[in-house]
Amino acid sequence: MPPTPELVLDECEKQGLLFPRIVTAQAILETGHFKSYSCRVRHNLFGLTKPKGGYFVFNNWRESVTAYKTKVQYKYKPNENYYHFLDRIGYASAENYTKTLKQIKL
Repeated sequence: MPPTPELVLDECEKQGLLFPRIVTAQAILETGHFKSYSCRVRHNLFGLTKPKGGYFVFNNWRESVTAYKTKVQYKYKPNENYYHFLDRIGYASAENYTKTLKQIKL
């Protein structure tokens, strides 16, 4: 089943991700509402890249959610503002990434 905002939010909650609404908004932004090549072919909702370059390819989009938890959220410091966290770790190179992210309503 292809991802939707509701399914991604549910999966984030099931897997115990922090700030599941923000993470779901990231998936929407990163994939252009789940229409991007990376989403459709690689099942990569977050543009996650390998340490040596190139994008991760997953068997399904739920694996991408798991990878986000293990490859991104482990860097989170308790009580940190999640938007500041994303800026601190340099999550995205796009200017105004977190500002754009905040505008996505679920």
